[in-house]
Amino acid sequence: DLNDIFRKASACITTEGFLYIGELHPFKQYAGSKARFDHNGEEQILTCYNHNISDFITLGKNNSFKIIDVSEYFDDNEGSGFPRILTILLQKEPR
Repeated sequence: DLNDIFRKASACITTEGFLYIGELHPFKQYAGSKARFDHNGEEQILTCYNHNISDFITLGKNNSFKIIDVSEYFDDNEGSGFPRILTILLQKEPR
């Protein structure tokens, strides 16, 4: 429940405090990619939940955050193909 995460973050972060999100880009997830890592020589694939970019933006706004920055990072640094990482920087606004 992404809204619950934003609600809890809003309750914990002071006014003008920041919330940083770094996420496997939704476009990669739509194409079937999942976050994975190697642990003791064994590949671990994380349980992933697809969220649209607009989910992060809308739920952030609904929970007293304003958008400071949205960035996308590519594997090849040339911007071709799907971006790998999505980052969003939000700041809590006064209620």
